[in-house]
Amino acid sequence: MKKLPLNDGSVFEEKDKLISLLKKILLFTAAIGGIVALIYLLYLAANAYTGTEVKFFYPRLFGDFTQVAYYSIRKDAYLLEGGSSYSALSLLLLAPFALIFKKDLDKIECIGDTSNWGMPNMQIISSWRFWVAFLLYQAVCFICIYSLIRRMAGNNKKEGRDIFLIFLCCAPNIYALKRGNIILAALIFALIFLNWYKDEKAWKRELAILSLAVSGVLKLYPLFFCAFLLHDKKWFAAARMFFYFSLLYLLPILFYEGGFSAYFENLLAFAGGEEAILHRSNISLASFLYKIVYQIARFFHTVPPVWVNDVCIALGFIVLFFLAVAAVVTEDSLKRALLSACAIALVPSVSYCYVAIFALIPFMEYLKEFEKRNKRENKIFLLSCLLLFFYPLYSEFSNKLLFSVSAVVFIFLGTVTCVKIFRQGEFGRYMSGLKKQFRKEEERQ
Repeated sequence: MKKLPLNDGSVFEEKDKLISLLKKILLFTAAIGGIVALIYLLYLAANAYTGTEVKFFYPRLFGDFTQVAYYSIRKDAYLLEGGSSYSALSLLLLAPFALIFKKDLDKIECIGDTSNWGMPNMQIISSWRFWVAFLLYQAVCFICIYSLIRRMAGNNKKEGRDIFLIFLCCAPNIYALKRGNIILAALIFALIFLNWYKDEKAWKRELAILSLAVSGVLKLYPLFFCAFLLHDKKWFAAARMFFYFSLLYLLPILFYEGGFSAYFENLLAFAGGEEAILHRSNISLASFLYKIVYQIARFFHTVPPVWVNDVCIALGFIVLFFLAVAAVVTEDSLKRALLSACAIALVPSVSYCYVAIFALIPFMEYLKEFEKRNKRENKIFLLSCLLLFFYPLYSEFSNKLLFSVSAVVFIFLGTVTCVKIFRQGEFGRYMSGLKKQFRKEEERQ
């Protein structure tokens, strides 16, 4: 069968052709990156063979994994200078893998300052035991994600495989892999929630609620997916989720010295301040607004007042409120998933581009009803996919301001979707339904 040319618009009307196009683009970019990495490794090997010392360009490769592993097996993780800002559950989750290369972790002296992690990190990743633990962790994560994607794709096994391949090659996943970040585990539990929160079996629904709580403890952002429960008016389920979240957030801290106060102090030190909000890969709304003010102030050879930071973070939470309300009241599951992904990336005061990994969820929601969307929507969707799935990776190696493009995408998508929901009267219809529900309950009583 003769293939239609790309400019006939068929790629925006047939789901298989869109998936095929995305797969080719991402495989091509991943192949280029793989070839460049291989050439560089051969260069390092050649210099090592000749005895020439060459400084590795990225000494913090897999640094998030090694750092969390280092803290996970130390009772004083929160009391160390520059101590852990990860939740205790995150540390405990990684502890079994850390035990595999504990011998190497025990050789590392107190970190002191996390910015100096490069040298001990290179020492750790030179051990074969580290590679066993790291590859085992990644294998467990990818097997789980593949299984959950296949289940969400329904009976179409080929589509499930293709979506997983797109996920493997997308920039947020590659970035998370490069950092060795625990966000993959948070994604797994979020996918478990979305797979089973409507299941007929009670134990699966409860497992889904528990999984959302775990995902929230690991990264906090996924708590926004509670909008799915609130939209369905599952108030008791939402209450149980926050109860599980509170327990899982607080109780595991008992395993480590210093308790909640030491952990919270470390978290604020990591997420607050000018350095965090100006970080080049911070794509939060607070950071985006602050960078605009900062550049204007810099033009006039001054610096923004301290209170500007607080104002920007406050504006981020105001946007969160409107996104949350819109996500709950909308009748469209795609809009709900999209707003959840936007909120995840925009609200945290520190959010690296790997948080865009949650864009996988609205991507899959969109594909479910792709043929029902018009051509214009599909063109916008394709552009958004390309920007979110592979653009941020190139920004990592170029001008720091280019990361702002990722923030603009999320701000634009979230704002437009939110405005449409309120303009189309979905808020009013939701509130009317809520009133009717309360009236019926009062009549029964």
